[in-house]
Amino acid sequence: MIKVRKIKFEFPDDIPFYFNPLNREASVLANTLSFLAPAFERFFIRGIRAAMPKVSSAAVREEADLFCKQEGQHSKIHIDHQNMLLRKYPSLESARDRVNASYAHLLESEPNAYALAYATNIELAFKPMARYLVENRHHLFGDGDPRISSFILWHFVEEFEHRSAMFNVYQDVVGDYLFRMKTVKRTRQHVSKLGGEVLAAMAACEPLPETTAEGSISRWSRLKLALGLLETSSPFHNPESGGEPKWITDWLRAEESGDDMRIIRL
Repeated sequence: MIKVRKIKFEFPDDIPFYFNPLNREASVLANTLSFLAPAFERFFIRGIRAAMPKVSSAAVREEADLFCKQEGQHSKIHIDHQNMLLRKYPSLESARDRVNASYAHLLESEPNAYALAYATNIELAFKPMARYLVENRHHLFGDGDPRISSFILWHFVEEFEHRSAMFNVYQDVVGDYLFRMKTVKRTRQHVSKLGGEVLAAMAACEPLPETTAEGSISRWSRLKLALGLLETSSPFHNPESGGEPKWITDWLRAEESGDDMRIIRL
């Protein structure tokens, strides 16, 4: 069952703009995600809310409601992080506004089936991404500010937790595999375009960090991520397959027992 957690992450100005000065991949991921996530999470939530009257399964409706509440928490915390980045470089407001406007346009110009397909494509991709980040957490986050490391890993723990929710809504309401496949390329192009614009805006403010040799990730790990992303396009894909990484299981147990998850051990 999805749990809606309200963890009070804090983002004071002493956090570096690039939270891990020794790893470009992790730093770019954290910052770019905080510029994109609030907009696409609002887009997902509105798509689900519009589709809710058409959801036939009570279980899917309950899961979808919890998913929306969890995504709302993600959006709120990413905005808090985003605001810290904007305090450092107010010129980034134009990049944020372009992202928000792009998703608002999608919502107005496309049928709701497209919004559900788009959201499903992204959410399915987050499962292998979560596994990749957890498996490589020492490389990606070990040299970074632990406040951001803990925040980003929390987000992806919950992405893994609700890995089936968006897929289940899509299957219940639309259920058209070929239609979803037709949206995959557009979804990736849209995210890549916006992400590229945000990256360029950030690089204009402060040079991107370099990745040290010690922070490198194996080719096998990157290949597993690529194969995991590819597998989400299979007509036989099951978001629940593959088991839960032990680190995610341990995180969930620690949170459930009352541990402070704002600063976690990698």
